[in-house]
Amino acid sequence: MSNKRFAAFVVTFNRAEILMDTIQKIFSQTLPPEKLLIVDNGATDETKKKLDELYPQVAYVRVGYNAGPAGGDKIGLEILSKEGYEWIFWGDDNDPPPTPDTFEKLIELGESYGAACGQVGMVGCRFNKYTGLMQRIKSEELREKAYVEVDTVGGGQCKIVNGRSVLGGIITEEKLFFGFEDLDFDLSQKKAGYKILVHSGLYLAARDRWDRHEVPKTVARKKEENVLWRDYYSIRNALFIMKKHRLPLAWLSFLTVSFAKSLLSYKHGWRYGNLVTRNTWRAVLDYSMSRYYKR
Repeated sequence: MSNKRFAAFVVTFNRAEILMDTIQKIFSQTLPPEKLLIVDNGATDETKKKLDELYPQVAYVRVGYNAGPAGGDKIGLEILSKEGYEWIFWGDDNDPPPTPDTFEKLIELGESYGAACGQVGMVGCRFNKYTGLMQRIKSEELREKAYVEVDTVGGGQCKIVNGRSVLGGIITEEKLFFGFEDLDFDLSQKKAGYKILVHSGLYLAARDRWDRHEVPKTVARKKEENVLWRDYYSIRNALFIMKKHRLPLAWLSFLTVSFAKSLLSYKHGWRYGNLVTRNTWRAVLDYSMSRYYKR
């Protein structure tokens, strides 16, 4: 076994206090990483000052501009994979591992499966290549197996990547900036023949914590207006990803669903419907013009 078994990186953006709490929880794991790298997208010196004061052993790289999650993830994955680490935790500053033994359980799962395991995680989904939509894993299936194979592990779900896959050329698309960069990465891993696994025990425990064993289906639910900007990235980036991975039916389905949702959003009022519709049209237009703005 390599003496570089496990490292971690965390991308942060002007959230020094939240980051310090996450670092503490990472180092409190029963299997802490041998190296922790902070990738700083922020514009202030507060993060570096806090690190020097509380965690001087932590490695640090300042990007110099806001590269978004996609750009920060790319930097973290490239640095740690080139240093030879077998497993790499892909983290955000506000998503620490939820239990003290999360890392230990996930690394043990990945190592028990072997070299064909591209990544492990706590929560994941299957991806419908015809509709472009995510398919939820049923709790009954999780109770029957120690682990379940999925197509993607989302950000914030303790995503731990096989470093060899990164050295093989699988990396995030920096231009996506925000949203679905993890799905693009995961589809590339699957195409290369890697398996993506979630730990059933951790998955069920997460559903217990969040009371998510059953999720009601809603059509065009109303969101807070201050988070609608996320949909711009989701639509624009999803269309790019479907085309990149040659999924024409998923591309068409996602486009259709996006416009249908914009029409249905008018049930929440004219103003809200206009906001959603403008967001959708802007995302589609920018995608069609290959404009990957960082708004």
